[in-house]
Amino acid sequence: MDNQLVYLFLLSFIAFVLSIAVIPQILKIVLGKKIFDKPGGRKIHKNITPSMGGIGIFFSFILIAMFTIHESERFMGQYYYFSLILLFFTGLRDDLLPVRSLHKFLLQFLAALVIAGFCEIRIDSLYSLDFLYNEKWPEWLSFAFTLFFIVAMTNAFNLIDGIDGLAGIIATILVTVLTIWFSINGFWEYAFLCGIMGGSILGFLYYNWCPAKIFMGDTGSLIIGFFCSSMLIVFLNLNKEADYSIDNSVAFIAVLFAYPIYDITRVFYLRMKRKKSPFSPDKLHIHLLLRRIGLEHYQITILIGFLSFLLIAIFFMLNFIGINESLTFLIISTYCILLNFILHRKISTFTKSKKPMKLGMIEKKQNF
Repeated sequence: MDNQLVYLFLLSFIAFVLSIAVIPQILKIVLGKKIFDKPGGRKIHKNITPSMGGIGIFFSFILIAMFTIHESERFMGQYYYFSLILLFFTGLRDDLLPVRSLHKFLLQFLAALVIAGFCEIRIDSLYSLDFLYNEKWPEWLSFAFTLFFIVAMTNAFNLIDGIDGLAGIIATILVTVLTIWFSINGFWEYAFLCGIMGGSILGFLYYNWCPAKIFMGDTGSLIIGFFCSSMLIVFLNLNKEADYSIDNSVAFIAVLFAYPIYDITRVFYLRMKRKKSPFSPDKLHIHLLLRRIGLEHYQITILIGFLSFLLIAIFFMLNFIGINESLTFLIISTYCILLNFILHRKISTFTKSKKPMKLGMIEKKQNF
């Protein structure tokens, strides 16, 4: 195990260094070709900023993973890498020239179908939340729900990429937790995959932290969202046979992906409540609302990252004292609704005062 841990740290470090080294070269090319993400509309950045930073993440990850992690009974690498490459070029094309939403969805479904069919990365049960089937789901339901889950989570992650560093921080937290769990249970091929992805994202974050020198773009958000959602399914399946399994595993994956899930659910609900399409663009995302009350990009990223860590800690506390999964979901939902209520109170206060409320001012007010 010690040798495997050393190898894991080495791969993660190489991915981190490679990502840091590659992105400046991408910046030169993008600046030379004048490929920018311009301010305006729903976008809240003020300066013209290069996009397609996801190229650096993808290059670092795929180069190391393909040459170091080989196929096994648990990991069908060639099909998994094919799906990632497919989504990479989908995102790249969309960053250069917008792709129709229908075409993007179809390509995402194809990528999900490949790993569900050939890699057998499928959701085949919901354990204690399984009200329809007590045992393994029939194949048609397993495929249908897996495709829905992967495409939905990929797009949920894509939609939170609106603040400097936010998407990178959420993904880093998720892959770090999964890296630790896979390592503890000896699922090394998946520990290496998550470690390499984590190192690649951290290298990108060096340039994406506020003020961002480059944005992730769909080139990065699609592959990271796809990677995270598929690794959550792998965790769900391997948890059955793990020596150190996690009770309430469905609640656990919801906690790890809590911010994208809650944000997209909330936004879709508000849009439909206003009799608009759930896919219509607006500024209702939580991170955009936090920006409205005067918080800077880095403050929003740190705040949401901290709240995500806190939610993970709450989950493990509930798990330790033996709270069942349904009650765990209820507590998690209450936590999210309470935070949403506090946010809207702050927005209401800001709207009345018409003065930006800095983080320090909020803290002083709460202490008072």
